[in-house]
Amino acid sequence: MEIYQLREFIVLADQLNFTKAAENLFISQSVLTRHIAALEDDLSVQLFKRNNREVQLTATGKLLLDEAHTLLEHHELLVKKIHQYAKVEVGNIRIAYLEAASRTFLVPFITHFSQLYPNVQVHLYSYEHLPLLMNALQSNTVDLIFTLSLALPTSGLNWKPVCSDFTSAVVPYDHPLANERVIDTLSLADQEFILLSSINNPQGFQHNVKLCEIRGFIPHIVQQLPNVMSVLLMMELHRGITFLPRHTQMYANPSVRYVDLYGDACRFDIGMAWKKGNSNPALKTLLNEFEKTHQTFIQPYQQPTNNLLPKQ
Repeated sequence: MEIYQLREFIVLADQLNFTKAAENLFISQSVLTRHIAALEDDLSVQLFKRNNREVQLTATGKLLLDEAHTLLEHHELLVKKIHQYAKVEVGNIRIAYLEAASRTFLVPFITHFSQLYPNVQVHLYSYEHLPLLMNALQSNTVDLIFTLSLALPTSGLNWKPVCSDFTSAVVPYDHPLANERVIDTLSLADQEFILLSSINNPQGFQHNVKLCEIRGFIPHIVQQLPNVMSVLLMMELHRGITFLPRHTQMYANPSVRYVDLYGDACRFDIGMAWKKGNSNPALKTLLNEFEKTHQTFIQPYQQPTNNLLPKQ
């Protein structure tokens, strides 16, 4: 029993007239008669009662008609799925990501994507520093990066914001401002700052300094350290204060506090970047799927309710 035979059988069962059915199928009546006879031979049953005046379905024909519609629907759905998979060649997509900023939504999304497109191998590479992440993309080491809007070149890339994050002041648990929900950056003007290195994290360093300059002071930077864990350790040792993205709170222990800052200047985006002209077919498929489903996996950071700068 072939699919085309089922389609022809359904049309004939609807018309109950070989001539009209053949016209609707754009085949000759003799071809339709031959196909229906072959179907009956294959099944070893009679599907239609025929005489010179009319065509009627037999009881067996009625049973087949009930099931034929379902069979064709399943067949069409299967063909559609096969074509969807066939659009993505068996291949690879390489993704680099900023560890703390994106792993909470990236892991469940990649799990979902791999179940939907098992013929695409996804390779993930974790980076801690923004320049290394961008270099991996620019050198074609990876196809796609999840990074911060602080570190984007002005040309050559496509950029898609995913969610927002905010720079927070990070202080020891017993700091006078530790229990505040939102503070003015100006209240930190007399503090000693320990920041992420301007060598490893130039964009973040510039962003942190600018937050202070906007409020009219230059931060007193006593130390620069290469990574988040080192900075957080200094906070635990009461060596000063720092600015860090709120997403780094996942690394902190209870002896430090993250306090939000007033003003839109502390806000930045976490998003996806990929090179213009990338022809990897798997990349387009992943981007389309992320666009359709990302809200399922992302819990955006919420900006402080009162984010206006206090009056002077």
